[in-house]
Amino acid sequence: MTDVERRSASEETPLSLAEWTTICPLERLPFDRGVGAIIDGEPIAVFRLSPSDEPSAVGSEAAEEILAVSHIDPVSGSPVMARGLVGSFASPPTEIPTLASPLHKQRYNLRTGDCLDDETLRLRVFDVRVIDGIVMAKPAPS
Repeated sequence: MTDVERRSASEETPLSLAEWTTICPLERLPFDRGVGAIIDGEPIAVFRLSPSDEPSAVGSEAAEEILAVSHIDPVSGSPVMARGLVGSFASPPTEIPTLASPLHKQRYNLRTGDCLDDETLRLRVFDVRVIDGIVMAKPAPS
């Protein structure tokens, strides 16, 4: 998810909402830190990134992002990724938000799950959205 989608439940059909898992209220997500959650028995790490200095395409204000990846470190198999270090990697024309494993320090693109240090490693990514101030997630299509 690139920007926080602020929608209301009245814009959604019950069927479309059924595939999403409620995580928590948006205000409970700290900026630039991970929060662990579980979707269908799979641990995930959800991140609310501080708004960038660049204006969003929607308006003149900077947009914040909420992203979710697997909570399982691909190297060790340990559920620790929500405790990783959030950063960024400059790749013109945009900055890539990154997550460094707290155990082995590999950096992962938070938007795609790709490892920037080892192309054989990858984190599963999840779609995230906010409806009526509630953060929801579901597995992203492969």
